[in-house]
Amino acid sequence: MDNKNNNQLNNLIIRDDIYGFFHINESVLIELIKSNPMQRLKGVSQYGMPDNYYHKKGYSRYDHSIGVFLLLRKLRAGLEEQISGLLHDVSHTAFSHVIDRVFGDLEKEDFQDKNHLRVIENSELKNILDKYRYDYRKIADFSNFSLLEKEIPSLCADRIDYTLRELFTDGFDVKKFILDLDSYKGQIIFKDKSMAFDFAKKFLGLQKNHWGERNAVVRYEILASVLKKALNLDILSENDFYKQDYEILNFLERSEDLLIKNNLKLLRGQLIIYDVDKGGISLRKKFRYIDPEIIVDKKIVKLSKISGEYKEILDKEKENSSMEKRVFYMGWDDK
Repeated sequence: MDNKNNNQLNNLIIRDDIYGFFHINESVLIELIKSNPMQRLKGVSQYGMPDNYYHKKGYSRYDHSIGVFLLLRKLRAGLEEQISGLLHDVSHTAFSHVIDRVFGDLEKEDFQDKNHLRVIENSELKNILDKYRYDYRKIADFSNFSLLEKEIPSLCADRIDYTLRELFTDGFDVKKFILDLDSYKGQIIFKDKSMAFDFAKKFLGLQKNHWGERNAVVRYEILASVLKKALNLDILSENDFYKQDYEILNFLERSEDLLIKNNLKLLRGQLIIYDVDKGGISLRKKFRYIDPEIIVDKKIVKLSKISGEYKEILDKEKENSSMEKRVFYMGWDDK
């Protein structure tokens, strides 16, 4: 993704791999995009840790944030909602949702959400929003914007963009989905049932093969153990997590603590993970799925209501997830 200033006042050109070229001429958007809190997200991995420590090539929270904003723009969202979408991840710390294993609630994964208003309020973002007479409290409250955020399993711009972006990173052509998406009565919908079905199946595939897969879950647990140890030793403070991933990792790589050194080495290598009955660690994972909304005869209906095939697939995946073993050999510790 490129952001280029074409040397004209109040005009920013964005070329996004997913959505294409956009000319941005709203001053408030340009200032927000160029702000330090937004630029920091270029060094925060969407997957929780950068490529050298992860098993799958990723992308940044910045790319995702720009993507959510552009998707909302394509769907004709109002400027306030576009701004909220642009800023929706500025409160993410380094290592994204890994931090929910360190400070937050693993079930809710809401450490970022709880700090969102505070981060905006205590940064230059508030001053920019005040300058252009936008209520920063309203912008920070996602409940005001139905295209941006919806409870799972509904479609929303946030959920759609990270799915499309990961599929694209994995080599899949996502343009057909983008062309079929639309907004209708404050909701994002697919116009074609087959598109909704394909997208929903691919979402389940990402859940099974990446987000809920053991390699990802174990890597999260290993990095969380490193970060907890660094906090306990006063090597890191909570405020340090508002830096970028590599700033913290490069610092931790110089640590002489055995747990920190050995677990970072594990993350840089190829993990070998075994199911075990004893001596392992019980790791809980979040099951995510979508049940896309479709427009049928000017009415919005869920895919599972009109597709018995999808309902059967979804029920089977839910059952498989609940029955899956959750105890894994995790690697090195210092006990």
